[in-house]
Amino acid sequence: MSLVFAVPGGFFAALVLAVAFGALVVLEARRGARGGALLLRVVTALCCWAIAAQPRWRGARVESSEGRVAVLVDTSRSMTVDLDGETRAEAAASVLTRWRDEGTEGAELFRFGMDVGAVTWGQPLDAHDDESRLAAALEDLSADEGLGAIVVLSDGAQSDGAFTPSGEGPRIHTIALGGDDDIRDDSVAELAADPVAFLRQEAQVKLVVRRLGGSAGPIPVTLRQDDQVVREVVVDVEPGGEAEVVLGFTPRRLGRSVFRVSIPVEDGDAVPANNERAFLVRVTRDKLRVLLVAGQPTWDVRFLRAFFERDPSIDLISFFILRTTADMTMASPDELALIPFPTDELFREHLGSFDVLFFQNFDYGPYQMASYLPRIRDYVKRGGAFAMIGGDRSFASGGYAGTPLADILPVTLPAGAPGVSSEDDRLLDTAPFSPVLSRDMARHPLLALLPEPAANAAAWQALAPLEGTNVIEGVRGDANVLLTHPRLRAGGEPMPVLVSGEIEEGRVLAFTADTSWRWGITTGGETGDASAHERFWDRALRWLSRDPALEPARLTTDRERYGPEARVRVRGSLRDAGYRPLTGREISLGIRRGDGRELTTRPLVLGGEGEVDVAFDGPLESGAYAAFAKLDGEVIAEEGFVVETGGDELADPRPRPDRLEALANASGGRFIDDPANVPSLRDFDATRTRVLGSTEHAPFASPWAMAVALGLLAAEWWWRRRRGAR
Repeated sequence: MSLVFAVPGGFFAALVLAVAFGALVVLEARRGARGGALLLRVVTALCCWAIAAQPRWRGARVESSEGRVAVLVDTSRSMTVDLDGETRAEAAASVLTRWRDEGTEGAELFRFGMDVGAVTWGQPLDAHDDESRLAAALEDLSADEGLGAIVVLSDGAQSDGAFTPSGEGPRIHTIALGGDDDIRDDSVAELAADPVAFLRQEAQVKLVVRRLGGSAGPIPVTLRQDDQVVREVVVDVEPGGEAEVVLGFTPRRLGRSVFRVSIPVEDGDAVPANNERAFLVRVTRDKLRVLLVAGQPTWDVRFLRAFFERDPSIDLISFFILRTTADMTMASPDELALIPFPTDELFREHLGSFDVLFFQNFDYGPYQMASYLPRIRDYVKRGGAFAMIGGDRSFASGGYAGTPLADILPVTLPAGAPGVSSEDDRLLDTAPFSPVLSRDMARHPLLALLPEPAANAAAWQALAPLEGTNVIEGVRGDANVLLTHPRLRAGGEPMPVLVSGEIEEGRVLAFTADTSWRWGITTGGETGDASAHERFWDRALRWLSRDPALEPARLTTDRERYGPEARVRVRGSLRDAGYRPLTGREISLGIRRGDGRELTTRPLVLGGEGEVDVAFDGPLESGAYAAFAKLDGEVIAEEGFVVETGGDELADPRPRPDRLEALANASGGRFIDDPANVPSLRDFDATRTRVLGSTEHAPFASPWAMAVALGLLAAEWWWRRRRGAR
């Protein structure tokens, strides 16, 4: 039952009215009213105040019924804390065993951690979940209208938000485990590192070192990559205090790298697992380094170079050959050459620093580069990227047939003298043409000017024709033909114009025309849209440099960090090199260590669009791991993750009985702070209350109340007149 006031303004308005009517009583007393006159004034003021303020009593009509009992047990890793020879999980198991021996008829058993699940009585409950999502578990169980009580066994450590019990929900009884533990523990309590770092540039990891119990003193903090010490500092931490530490490190290699932060384990440390934390960093370049070498200034060179220079994420090094030793000139060499062509510096000293190498209508012969071609071939095989763009000094016309570069190009070249440029008409075709899209490669990102297939095909048809092409003999190995010539043939098939391929760890691209600039300025003049040239070369550059968004096969994990035995959920989209879904193909999906040793694999036959969604039991030991997908024994996709024995779940091992007590009090349940004092399961109140409606009593809202007030006012007037007559 609750008291409310119907007057606008509620309680505050009623209070103001009470003060006003009280003032009338005081005024009457000061005028000399005594005895019956003052009493009549008090009664009249109270009655008028009640009519003006309209106090009302509201209550609820409820129905009580006996409900079922659900026992909810915490199985997160914080339950493994052991201080006096018994873990919190073992204490919970002792309580469950006693209840099972006493009889559990009508009681259901559930576990919770990262999720909630039903278990059978007597089933072992392993505490290995990485999170304690108590609020989510209570919300899930409270939806069952047949439950009258939920009995929670937990240490109170919670990783999700607070749960607010409703008046009609089940009562929540809580049993605190480890509530009286006096913990002595040093820990890496918090860790924050950027998931991406740049090669050869300093990055930072921020962490918080916490000390529970013990005495003040220095704590060494060590940062390692693999088994190598990267940084080490010493911080002073007071008992019960924290210290923030910032450690710098400089990545030296590209790709995924796992780092570990650790502090020493002292005697009596309650949770040694939280003395070490690991984090995963993806090391990339802050800018894409591109080397563009052109045999002569042309419109195609000008437009491609301008595109690269406009992109702030590209670090471009470009060289143009303005003249050769065979050119006739009336000027001295000092007036025509800015700097000599730095072949040795580019292709011996700094070749490995470039992400993509472009040869645009460039013939290597006149520049004594034959000895450097094997280095370029090896650079690509080790993971570099190389693109050759057509022209009268490119492909077979540039004398590349039979050279080490011919071994990595995705096309085969007509025979010719290596290193000797040729103007043979058989190696060049100068007629204009519009390339044809390969139907099998419709999903390839290099061809995706527009996302919708029909609109994309129409966009290609609207492009201005190219002028001339190099002649090739065919395609090498499993290279992908993306564009073909409408008239010329190679090996009985339409001659390829744009071909992509992979050579061991590297990627290569062959484009036999040198007039792609017409897709920009010429197409723009005809259609008003000049962006096709930049869109094409942007995707070509991203594909060559292995932009993850353009990879045909991709895997992701639901998290980057896990605890031992945590469930690892792997999702992905798997396509072949032509970006066709691997529908109907059998793959192997699994988890392996950082050293390549496979821990678990699962065969799958892909359906739909080649999508996968599989959960694995995670590894037991801490370290670096990767989810991988194999097709015909070859890894086509992988994603790294970290397993750590501490993590957020054990970063703060202190129990939180105060949370459990507040939860019980809010729901009308019972809180027990010592598992040794736990009563029988049947002794917990499982009464569930259901609100049927509400009642409201408003005694001063009737006409009779107004009549009484008027009667009192009339009586007071009569009394005052009578006193005046005297």
